[in-house]
Amino acid sequence: MANALQLVLSNPTPGMETEFNHWYGGDHLIHGVETPGILSGQRFRRTEGPWPSGVHDYMMIWELDDPAFSLAELAKIKGTDTMPISPAINMDTVQPPTMWRRAEIRSAARIATDSGSRQTVIFGLYNAADGAGDAFAQALLAGGLMTLADQPGVISAEYLTLADEQIRGNCRKYPHGILIELHDEAAGLAALADKLAALPYADPARWMAIVFRPLGARTTKADVERLTEPA
Repeated sequence: MANALQLVLSNPTPGMETEFNHWYGGDHLIHGVETPGILSGQRFRRTEGPWPSGVHDYMMIWELDDPAFSLAELAKIKGTDTMPISPAINMDTVQPPTMWRRAEIRSAARIATDSGSRQTVIFGLYNAADGAGDAFAQALLAGGLMTLADQPGVISAEYLTLADEQIRGNCRKYPHGILIELHDEAAGLAALADKLAALPYADPARWMAIVFRPLGARTTKADVERLTEPA
Protein backbone atom coordinates (compact mmCIF):
# COMPACT_ATOMS: atom_id res chain seq x y z
CA MET A 1 0.00 0.00 0.00
CA ALA A 2 1.27 3.48 -0.87
CA ASN A 3 2.44 5.61 2.05
CA ALA A 4 1.88 8.93 0.29
CA LEU A 5 0.05 10.55 -2.61
CA GLN A 6 0.97 13.30 -5.00
CA LEU A 7 -2.25 14.95 -6.14
CA VAL A 8 -1.41 17.03 -9.21
CA LEU A 9 -3.96 19.72 -10.05
CA SER A 10 -3.60 21.18 -13.53
CA ASN A 11 -5.21 22.74 -16.59
CA PRO A 12 -4.49 22.45 -20.30
CA THR A 13 -3.00 25.27 -22.31
CA PRO A 14 -5.92 27.19 -23.84
CA GLY A 15 -6.96 25.61 -27.13
CA MET A 16 -4.95 22.43 -26.50
CA GLU A 17 -7.25 20.30 -24.32
CA THR A 18 -7.36 17.39 -26.78
CA GLU A 19 -3.56 17.28 -26.99
CA PHE A 20 -3.33 17.64 -23.21
CA ASN A 21 -5.55 14.61 -22.57
CA HIS A 22 -3.77 12.52 -25.21
CA TRP A 23 -0.37 13.26 -23.67
CA TYR A 24 -1.37 13.08 -20.00
CA GLY A 25 -3.38 9.88 -20.33
CA GLY A 26 -0.76 8.27 -22.58
CA ASP A 27 2.96 9.02 -22.57
CA HIS A 28 3.02 11.01 -19.33
CA LEU A 29 1.06 8.42 -17.39
CA ILE A 30 3.43 5.70 -18.62
CA HIS A 31 6.57 7.74 -17.93
CA GLY A 32 5.32 8.61 -14.46
CA VAL A 33 4.53 5.04 -13.43
CA GLU A 34 7.90 3.89 -14.83
CA THR A 35 9.67 6.30 -12.45
CA PRO A 36 11.27 4.55 -9.46
CA GLY A 37 9.20 5.09 -6.32
CA ILE A 38 5.93 5.77 -8.12
CA LEU A 39 3.54 2.84 -7.75
CA SER A 40 0.57 3.92 -9.85
CA GLY A 41 -1.32 6.80 -11.43
CA GLN A 42 -4.97 7.61 -12.09
CA ARG A 43 -6.48 10.66 -13.80
CA PHE A 44 -9.63 12.60 -12.92
CA ARG A 45 -11.68 15.49 -14.30
CA ARG A 46 -13.55 18.03 -12.21
CA THR A 47 -17.33 18.06 -12.07
CA GLU A 48 -19.74 20.40 -10.32
CA GLY A 49 -19.90 20.27 -6.54
CA PRO A 50 -21.50 22.33 -3.75
CA TRP A 51 -18.28 23.85 -2.34
CA PRO A 52 -15.58 26.38 -3.30
CA SER A 53 -13.48 24.44 -5.83
CA GLY A 54 -10.65 26.61 -7.12
CA VAL A 55 -9.60 26.78 -10.77
CA HIS A 56 -8.24 23.35 -11.67
CA ASP A 57 -10.14 21.07 -14.07
CA TYR A 58 -7.89 18.00 -13.90
CA MET A 59 -6.17 15.92 -11.24
CA MET A 60 -3.67 13.07 -11.35
CA ILE A 61 -3.16 10.92 -8.25
CA TRP A 62 0.30 9.36 -8.13
CA GLU A 63 0.80 6.76 -5.39
CA LEU A 64 4.25 6.89 -3.74
CA ASP A 65 6.23 4.84 -1.25
CA ASP A 66 8.72 7.51 -0.14
CA PRO A 67 8.12 11.15 -1.15
CA ALA A 68 11.76 12.21 -0.81
CA PHE A 69 12.98 9.37 -3.03
CA SER A 70 10.16 9.68 -5.60
CA LEU A 71 10.45 13.45 -6.01
CA ALA A 72 14.23 13.21 -6.34
CA GLU A 73 13.81 10.63 -9.12
CA LEU A 74 11.23 12.83 -10.87
CA ALA A 75 13.57 15.82 -10.68
CA LYS A 76 16.25 13.85 -12.54
CA ILE A 77 14.07 13.10 -15.56
CA LYS A 78 11.42 15.84 -15.78
CA GLY A 79 11.80 17.69 -19.07
CA THR A 80 14.30 15.18 -20.48
CA ASP A 81 13.81 12.59 -23.22
CA THR A 82 12.79 10.16 -20.48
CA MET A 83 9.89 12.40 -19.39
CA PRO A 84 9.24 15.18 -21.92
CA ILE A 85 6.71 17.81 -20.86
CA SER A 86 4.08 18.69 -23.45
CA PRO A 87 3.32 22.34 -24.29
CA ALA A 88 -0.34 21.29 -23.94
CA ILE A 89 -0.12 21.51 -20.14
CA ASN A 90 -0.31 25.02 -18.70
CA MET A 91 2.57 24.82 -16.24
CA ASP A 92 1.54 28.13 -14.65
CA THR A 93 -1.53 26.38 -13.23
CA VAL A 94 0.10 23.22 -11.88
CA GLN A 95 -0.33 22.68 -8.12
CA PRO A 96 1.01 19.24 -7.07
CA PRO A 97 0.88 18.76 -3.28
CA THR A 98 2.61 15.63 -1.99
CA MET A 99 0.84 14.34 1.11
CA TRP A 100 1.32 11.58 3.66
CA ARG A 101 -1.62 9.20 4.17
CA ARG A 102 -2.27 9.69 7.89
CA ALA A 103 -5.48 7.71 8.35
CA GLU A 104 -8.20 6.04 6.28
CA ILE A 105 -11.66 4.98 7.45
CA ARG A 106 -13.91 2.83 5.29
CA SER A 107 -17.67 3.03 5.53
CA ALA A 108 -19.24 0.80 8.17
CA ALA A 109 -21.62 -0.28 5.40
CA ARG A 110 -18.66 -2.14 3.81
CA ILE A 111 -19.66 -1.21 0.27
CA ALA A 112 -18.65 -3.88 -2.25
CA THR A 113 -16.60 -2.11 -4.90
CA ASP A 114 -13.61 -2.56 -7.20
CA SER A 115 -10.71 -1.50 -5.02
CA GLY A 116 -8.27 -1.46 -7.94
CA SER A 117 -9.31 2.01 -9.12
CA ARG A 118 -10.88 4.99 -7.40
CA GLN A 119 -14.39 6.08 -8.30
CA THR A 120 -15.59 9.69 -7.95
CA VAL A 121 -13.54 11.47 -5.29
CA ILE A 122 -13.76 14.68 -3.31
CA PHE A 123 -10.39 16.29 -2.67
CA GLY A 124 -10.64 18.76 0.20
CA LEU A 125 -7.80 21.17 0.94
CA TYR A 126 -7.91 22.93 4.29
CA ASN A 127 -6.23 25.39 6.60
CA ALA A 128 -6.93 25.23 10.29
CA ALA A 129 -7.98 28.33 12.16
CA ASP A 130 -5.02 30.25 13.59
CA GLY A 131 -3.29 28.16 16.24
CA ALA A 132 -5.69 25.25 15.79
CA GLY A 133 -3.69 22.90 13.55
CA ASP A 134 -3.36 20.17 16.16
CA ALA A 135 -7.02 20.50 17.18
CA PHE A 136 -8.13 20.23 13.54
CA ALA A 137 -6.14 17.02 13.07
CA GLN A 138 -7.27 15.54 16.39
CA ALA A 139 -10.92 16.22 15.61
CA LEU A 140 -10.62 14.20 12.41
CA LEU A 141 -8.61 11.38 13.97
CA ALA A 142 -10.86 11.13 17.03
CA GLY A 143 -14.07 10.52 15.12
CA GLY A 144 -14.54 13.19 12.47
CA LEU A 145 -13.13 11.03 9.71
CA MET A 146 -15.43 8.17 10.71
CA THR A 147 -18.44 10.48 10.57
CA LEU A 148 -17.53 11.44 6.99
CA ALA A 149 -16.92 7.83 5.94
CA ASP A 150 -20.29 6.69 7.27
CA GLN A 151 -22.35 9.17 5.26
CA PRO A 152 -24.66 7.81 2.53
CA GLY A 153 -22.89 7.26 -0.78
CA VAL A 154 -19.39 7.21 0.74
CA ILE A 155 -16.85 4.38 0.41
CA SER A 156 -14.00 5.85 2.46
CA ALA A 157 -12.54 9.02 3.94
CA GLU A 158 -8.82 9.64 4.24
CA TYR A 159 -6.84 12.29 6.14
CA LEU A 160 -3.69 13.63 4.45
CA THR A 161 -0.94 15.99 5.62
CA LEU A 162 1.76 17.73 3.63
CA ALA A 163 5.12 16.02 3.27
CA ASP A 164 8.26 18.07 3.88
CA GLU A 165 9.28 17.49 0.28
CA GLN A 166 7.37 19.52 -2.32
CA ILE A 167 8.24 20.40 -5.92
CA ARG A 168 6.45 23.77 -5.92
CA GLY A 169 6.00 26.40 -3.25
CA ASN A 170 2.29 26.76 -4.00
CA CYS A 171 1.79 23.23 -2.64
CA ARG A 172 2.19 24.56 0.91
CA LYS A 173 -0.90 26.76 0.73
CA TYR A 174 -3.10 24.04 2.28
CA PRO A 175 -1.42 21.83 4.91
CA HIS A 176 -4.38 19.48 5.47
CA GLY A 177 -6.13 17.26 2.94
CA ILE A 178 -9.18 15.01 2.93
CA LEU A 179 -9.79 12.48 0.16
CA ILE A 180 -13.27 10.97 0.09
CA GLU A 181 -14.30 8.26 -2.37
CA LEU A 182 -17.95 7.89 -3.39
CA HIS A 183 -19.93 4.96 -4.74
CA ASP A 184 -23.11 7.04 -5.16
CA GLU A 185 -22.12 10.53 -6.27
CA ALA A 186 -25.48 12.25 -5.80
CA ALA A 187 -26.11 10.76 -2.36
CA GLY A 188 -22.56 11.45 -1.18
CA LEU A 189 -22.53 15.08 -2.28
CA ALA A 190 -25.90 15.74 -0.67
CA ALA A 191 -24.86 14.10 2.61
CA LEU A 192 -21.50 15.88 2.81
CA ALA A 193 -22.54 19.34 1.58
CA ASP A 194 -22.86 20.91 5.02
CA LYS A 195 -20.34 18.71 6.82
CA LEU A 196 -17.30 19.58 4.69
CA ALA A 197 -18.18 23.26 4.98
CA ALA A 198 -18.16 23.13 8.77
CA LEU A 199 -15.28 20.92 9.89
CA PRO A 200 -14.28 21.69 13.48
CA TYR A 201 -11.32 24.08 13.81
CA ALA A 202 -11.12 24.75 10.04
CA ASP A 203 -10.51 28.29 8.79
CA PRO A 204 -13.84 29.17 7.12
CA ALA A 205 -12.13 31.41 4.56
CA ARG A 206 -9.24 29.17 3.49
CA TRP A 207 -10.48 25.83 2.20
CA MET A 208 -11.93 24.20 -0.89
CA ALA A 209 -13.35 20.81 -1.86
CA ILE A 210 -13.21 19.67 -5.48
CA VAL A 211 -15.26 16.85 -6.98
CA PHE A 212 -13.43 14.74 -9.56
CA ARG A 213 -14.68 11.88 -11.74
CA PRO A 214 -12.20 9.25 -12.97
CA LEU A 215 -10.77 9.40 -16.48
CA GLY A 216 -9.84 5.75 -16.88
CA ALA A 217 -8.56 3.15 -14.47
CA ARG A 218 -5.67 3.23 -12.03
CA THR A 219 -2.48 2.25 -13.88
CA THR A 220 0.24 0.28 -12.08
CA LYS A 221 3.78 -0.71 -13.01
CA ALA A 222 2.49 -4.15 -14.07
CA ASP A 223 -0.04 -2.45 -16.36
CA VAL A 224 2.70 -0.35 -17.98
CA GLU A 225 4.87 -3.41 -18.51
CA ARG A 226 2.02 -5.08 -20.37
CA LEU A 227 1.39 -1.94 -22.45
CA THR A 228 5.02 -1.45 -23.44
CA GLU A 229 6.24 -5.01 -23.91
CA PRO A 230 7.14 -5.91 -27.50
CA ALA A 231 4.38 -7.55 -29.54
